[in-house]
Amino acid sequence: MTTIDLTGPVVGSDSSWIYDFLDIDCISPNKVSDALKDLDDEELVINLSSGGGEVTAASQIYTALRQANQNVVINITGMAASAASVIAMGANTVNISPTAQFMIHQASVISPGGNKDDLNHLADILDVTDQSIAQAYVDRTGMNIEDVVKMMADETFLTAQQAVEYGFADNIMFAESSGRKITNVIGAGLLSNDAINKVGTLIAKEMQQDTHIENTNNNELESRQALRSAKAAILLED
Repeated sequence: MTTIDLTGPVVGSDSSWIYDFLDIDCISPNKVSDALKDLDDEELVINLSSGGGEVTAASQIYTALRQANQNVVINITGMAASAASVIAMGANTVNISPTAQFMIHQASVISPGGNKDDLNHLADILDVTDQSIAQAYVDRTGMNIEDVVKMMADETFLTAQQAVEYGFADNIMFAESSGRKITNVIGAGLLSNDAINKVGTLIAKEMQQDTHIENTNNNELESRQALRSAKAAILLED
């Protein structure tokens, strides 16, 4: 298993060297592709935290992860927002920290100058971009694309629990089993784990007594009867 950390803005491979030169964390397609090349048949675990960045770069990373022969696990450790949320959709399994957030929204640009036709054309381009991004969410969650597009328009922030409920993530990290038995039975009769443990302890004590001498006196008999009574009380109590 190989683990890499992807933090900072999502940028194109052609500009990532500037961030590296300035010692600023960034996420770029070349970093992900290099990690995949060195894997062989190992599993890749990515710890992801980013507020987003360039859509095209995110699409390249998403595609590379989907094409990978290796199993890819993404752990959302802080935030997977905007373009970073698209990257998360490329993993086989998405885990999210209970304190992390997941955010989706519409694509945007710093509006250039131009006439109304230019701006209308730009709006059409952004609409196509939104539809493309939405498809990545639809493929993972199974939601209707209209619902996803609406969530993007609303700039939707999700908690870890909500991200799992919608299907953007598979698991909440560090969530432990409650230890309760999952049953498919009508009526009583199934012992709880607590009762089983208590009875097991009592039985162990009784077996230790059996290893002593075969000829027991009245005190030992009374002790055994007390143990049996205690076991019965536990079962009735449960």
